[in-house]
Amino acid sequence: MSVKFKKKFYILLVLILAGVAGGLYFKFADQEKPVVSVSPEVTHTNDRTLFQVEVHDPGLGLKSVEIRVSQSGTSHPVAAQEFAEAVSDFSFELELPRLDQGEFQVEVIARDRSIVNWGKGNVTTLNRTMVFDNRPPGISVSTTTHNLNQGGAGLVIYQLSKDVVRTGVQVGDYFFPAFQQPDGRHFCLFAFPHDADPASDVPRIIARDRAGNEQISGFNYHVNPRSFRNDRLNIGDNFLRSQMPQFERDFPDENDPFHIFLRVNREMRADNRAKVEEIAQRTSDQLDFDGVFLRKPNSAQMAGFADRRTYFYQDREIDRQVHLGVDLASTAQAPVPSANKGRVVFAGPIGIYGQTVVVDHGIGLQTLYAHLSSIDVQEGQMVSKGETVGRTGTTGLAVGDHLHFEVLVSGISVNPVEWWDPNWINNNITSKLD
Repeated sequence: MSVKFKKKFYILLVLILAGVAGGLYFKFADQEKPVVSVSPEVTHTNDRTLFQVEVHDPGLGLKSVEIRVSQSGTSHPVAAQEFAEAVSDFSFELELPRLDQGEFQVEVIARDRSIVNWGKGNVTTLNRTMVFDNRPPGISVSTTTHNLNQGGAGLVIYQLSKDVVRTGVQVGDYFFPAFQQPDGRHFCLFAFPHDADPASDVPRIIARDRAGNEQISGFNYHVNPRSFRNDRLNIGDNFLRSQMPQFERDFPDENDPFHIFLRVNREMRADNRAKVEEIAQRTSDQLDFDGVFLRKPNSAQMAGFADRRTYFYQDREIDRQVHLGVDLASTAQAPVPSANKGRVVFAGPIGIYGQTVVVDHGIGLQTLYAHLSSIDVQEGQMVSKGETVGRTGTTGLAVGDHLHFEVLVSGISVNPVEWWDPNWINNNITSKLD
């Protein structure tokens, strides 16, 4: 074999070996690191929280996973897993060891089977710093008297021992948020709803901190049960022909005015109440009103708060609903004054309410003016007590020209009569603020 031939042979052999080595390297030297996550992603936690550690390797698979929890220089090994065979995914339910109050760290180290880094593989290290806190908030109630009427409102004032993410009063299925004041106190205007049970629905203060610790506290209260009027409403063909065309586009699959009415009275009514509750979130954290609330002057009450209405068509019962608010009538297109000073948070149409204005007075207290023929204010506008917000009308699901008026507490309608009474406001609201 000639020298020249040998030289070519060795060059070819080197190229082949280099190609094989390169192929092996590219096969076993993936550059993608393992992906590590710890959920839930919280900043504060307690001893009841379970964390889920998820590790995924998009390349050759995992070689090892190590999990440690550290606090004040002390490290607690939680899990150390070596994989004899390649796996793509690893999950672990992390239960925290015994910890002191304060900061701690969770560290997850994941290594894959790549030959990079001199055979050590790709390494991903995830560090999470959190605060361990298993002490619930302390609640200190400063108001002593809470005389409630079924369907009415009340105010409780209290202080908390720490910052919280949710606090307020729970009454049955209803929750009324509290609003922290500059001096640190929490004001909670709440309702004892018309459909709550005075015998079993007990108002309770609830406070939940960032770690999920919850405290529940009672307070002294008394509820006066109330009975509400039963009312019979006869739905005639003239009413259906005159009022249902405005709702035809909302129910294009219905041709019969009677069936449109049923859907308006049931489905749209429920949707509109949800809209009112959404508007309730547009409230100030400062309660600001000027004494007793105004009742529309020179008006007769046509329907009362929480009237239990039974609807009849051709002497046949067709539906039952509760009338929330009061109906006040005087002359056609009469001016409607704002019941108190506040900020307009809604001005426009709402289904069965027709043209509607909602004025906010702070910490969830709002007044609603519906069935208006015209609106004289716009959203964001500040109004004074007695300032005209619109004129009465027949828009929405209205029979005859009138004002539908509601007082709302966090979106829940309460009896307006209380807010027209200066003695009630002094005994239940302003004296507590003072």
